[in-house]
Amino acid sequence: MLGAFFDDSGTHDGAPVTAIGGLLGTDEQWDLFDAKWKHVLANPVAGKPPLTRFHLSPCRAGEGEFRFYKPVERDYVTGRFRNVILDVGLVTIAAAVDRKAWHDLIVGEVAEEVGGPIELCFYKCMEAMIETIRLRKPGEQVVVGFDRGTRQDLEIWTRLYMTRPQPFPEIASMGFSAVSEVTALQGADLIVTETYQYAKECISKGADAVMNPMFDMFKDRELTAGLMFYREHVEEVASRIRTTIASR
Repeated sequence: MLGAFFDDSGTHDGAPVTAIGGLLGTDEQWDLFDAKWKHVLANPVAGKPPLTRFHLSPCRAGEGEFRFYKPVERDYVTGRFRNVILDVGLVTIAAAVDRKAWHDLIVGEVAEEVGGPIELCFYKCMEAMIETIRLRKPGEQVVVGFDRGTRQDLEIWTRLYMTRPQPFPEIASMGFSAVSEVTALQGADLIVTETYQYAKECISKGADAVMNPMFDMFKDRELTAGLMFYREHVEEVASRIRTTIASR
């Protein structure tokens, strides 16, 4: 049995990007991940108390449990958690959408057909997950977990997948849990937060966008699957849906 865990970012009002990101691995990999992740939680930085969970945004901002961390200590502990993912060899999956372009272009009948940007991110992550399983672990099934905060947006789509076992025999189950309670979702939080930050850079700076060094090591991995929908890609989606509607 395989496990895949996903978190979201950029669903709040005013967010320039919406993203979903997460990790895919075997039971053995997740057992190793859990042990290593909890070890870092218990021993984050010399002289600092154990962490109850790792959440990248407050770590970067020096808030919450990280309010007494120096910048170098925050980078250090982020690197330790990142290395858990790399050392275990989990597959990284993420998708991001230019949220402003989506709301500018996906309107009316088109919006009724495809929903919001989080739905597109969900679909593309599921597509990448299934393609990866068929390539690397053909015939195996996967248990898929999402951050509980995505339930309102995604539960209807998880039910759709679960009622269509023929095209998606790889999916054994889908469910929602709290990030604070599932270490795998804390790993997913790291991936989606970095994806969100880099996607914002790409939209605002284009070719001059710079990826955070903490995330750069994921970029060219054979085990990384990432997709970014810029305005031109959203325009293509809108055009394709309008053509479909007109042909009915």
